[in-house]
Amino acid sequence: MDMNSIVICKPVRDCSEPLLSSVEKTYNASFPEAERRDFALVRELVEREPRFIIYALLKDDDYVGFISGWLFDGFTYVEHFAIDESARNGGIGAKAMKQFLAFCGTPVVLEVEMPVDEMSKRRIGFYERLGFVLDDHVYRQPPYRAGEDWLEMRLMSFGDISLEEFFEQVRDNLYENVYGVNL
Repeated sequence: MDMNSIVICKPVRDCSEPLLSSVEKTYNASFPEAERRDFALVRELVEREPRFIIYALLKDDDYVGFISGWLFDGFTYVEHFAIDESARNGGIGAKAMKQFLAFCGTPVVLEVEMPVDEMSKRRIGFYERLGFVLDDHVYRQPPYRAGEDWLEMRLMSFGDISLEEFFEQVRDNLYENVYGVNL
């Protein structure tokens, strides 16, 4: 692989990390408010929740995006993945996710919007080209903020995990640990 094409996934383990400001800008610009936490809560998770991790994505030592997720027994949940607007459309997203999947060492689960418009279908296709499988179960994402609606989405998986078999366990784990929903 050409060294210029390698994207480094650098763990951000505390709030003093300067890259966290870049992550915050990309996070807020890339996701609608209903699909993200207030970033102060993300900073709190970085400081207090050992299962939560943010990886700043670097290419040639320049920040290009981030992946945030949760390390659970048996799988890693990718909560958010975004390439900074300045680095999009050059294949960096696919390279970054491939690097992440290569060093992750566990199956990966993530949420995607329902395939109802061109952008959501393209996003699902992006993950499918990387080896992810779209699950058919109805999955409702709990709201990030009190009083907001649950969002109908789908789960996708990569690696040795069968959502057909373990959907309810994965869903319940996400609901309880990521979204704080008491089951």
